[in-house]
Amino acid sequence: MIRTSHIALLSCLLASAALAAPERQENEPAASASARTGLTPAKLKAMPTARLLKLGQAALTADAETPAFTTGLDALKLASSRGDRVATRMLGKVMARHDLPIAENGSARIESRLRHEAMRGASSSVLAVAGMYDRGDGVPTDTKKAATWYLWAARVGNRRAMASVAYAYGTGRGVARDDEAALKWLKEVNPGRARTTLVDIGWALATGSEGTADMPAALRFFERAAQISPNVAYQVALDLERGTNGVQNREAAGHLIKVAAERGDSAAATHLANILSGSDKLEDQRQAVQWYSLAALDKENAAAGQGLSRLIALRPQDDLVPGIIAGLEQAVAAGNHEALLGLALAYADGIGVEASPGRAASLLQQAADAGIPEAKYRLGLMYKSGTGVSMDLDKAIALMSSAQESGFPLAAVALSAMVDQPAPNAAAGQSAPTASGGDTMPR
Repeated sequence: MIRTSHIALLSCLLASAALAAPERQENEPAASASARTGLTPAKLKAMPTARLLKLGQAALTADAETPAFTTGLDALKLASSRGDRVATRMLGKVMARHDLPIAENGSARIESRLRHEAMRGASSSVLAVAGMYDRGDGVPTDTKKAATWYLWAARVGNRRAMASVAYAYGTGRGVARDDEAALKWLKEVNPGRARTTLVDIGWALATGSEGTADMPAALRFFERAAQISPNVAYQVALDLERGTNGVQNREAAGHLIKVAAERGDSAAATHLANILSGSDKLEDQRQAVQWYSLAALDKENAAAGQGLSRLIALRPQDDLVPGIIAGLEQAVAAGNHEALLGLALAYADGIGVEASPGRAASLLQQAADAGIPEAKYRLGLMYKSGTGVSMDLDKAIALMSSAQESGFPLAAVALSAMVDQPAPNAAAGQSAPTASGGDTMPR
């Protein structure tokens, strides 16, 4: 009996160990990964090359700021110094992906090993050598040699090298400037890298960092970038306007703002409209309406909806009203909540449309439901006076309180007057004006 109990107990212990084993195996990679981050150079040197290659794999995928990347890079450099060709090719890939000084302390031997692999068709090794000469990383800086190596890698299909060749031709770094050649090499580069390269070329030409400054040429490259992403051109324009990158040119900035707006960037269109709306020229104001209308089709662009609403509130010239109303209606249909305010004002006061306080109240309700403080304020006044809706002081107070909590400045004064006001006498037989009445929306 005792023997049977011992056997049963032993079986339970073995089963428990078997169940726990997978859990230990699952946790083991995390523990070993943590240990790897603290490896010293001495410990790395003591490792076999196969182990170094395994560590080096992390440098291909890890972020450059992580300990795993640093350890992996050191492992690859050590394995490469032992003559391991796989390590050298992996090192070339890392160098091609990261613009980091890797070949330090006069290590021209890395260049020779990479060159050896490049001769055997490793395009990443070719690109790595180009980067070394471009940065002066372990070898003397030589932009002409760098351009030659970049061209080599580009001709065998390396997309990163194509972007570097485009930059060289666009700025004249190591080769004679050739804008057409620069654009040609960018044709097969992915849109994101092509856009970045175009902007980099533009800034180099604008600031003269690679030679003589050439703003007209810089604008041509910025415009090309706008074809890929209009917002990039707008951000460049803001930097030129403010002088953020060491060069200020408001004329060039204005040109790029228009380019970005024409390409469909709603923020650029709003910026342009804000400038034009302050002009006293009718044509400028008409263009402002057009740009606000275009920008307000972006339902997230509250500023454009506010711009159209502000224009209608200023009681513009009759020639401008139809365009503003059309812009407001299209913006509302697109979901731009700020445009609801301007359209509500138009219906309340009969600006460009037949007056309809009921329609104005309905539009304000939509805007209030969307959380717009001014809409709550104006709708609260309508409930207080019974304009376009049935008089309801409780609703008026609730709306005005919400507007005050949202920070609308006029709500506090209006709310104070409502709270102090005695409740209307229901027996007095007061009735709200009809939706087609001529009362205007309270201000």
